[in-house]
Amino acid sequence: MSRVLARGWATVELDRAETELHGLVGGAGFQEVERCSWLGARCRRARAIPSEAVAGEWIVLLEADAEGRLAAFLARHGEGWAATWAIEAGAHPTRDPKPGPLGPEILVPGLPTSGPFRLLVTAATIDP
Repeated sequence: MSRVLARGWATVELDRAETELHGLVGGAGFQEVERCSWLGARCRRARAIPSEAVAGEWIVLLEADAEGRLAAFLARHGEGWAATWAIEAGAHPTRDPKPGPLGPEILVPGLPTSGPFRLLVTAATIDP
């Protein structure tokens, strides 16, 4: 069983995406956080405004900063929802985790290389 922690929006321009998605987040808005090594992206995150659909989730803005997975996603699909981060009970990653916007993460193998992407994080690493 897994619990979704965040959803990632792929964009070619963080500032514009932040302005366009500001209505989905509360508090101080988006904050710069650790880049996502697996996707090759700069990241900003904010808590989603609580609703039945996204209770307690983060929204992560992703802007490609390398010729990697996110750049390929943007070339194929354009801007849009591109990634999900989750905690999965009993998951034992076979790869070493890399830094990410919610703490150490691994990319779930076996999914399409063109996305959308699923990443697993360690619950203890996530800021409240």
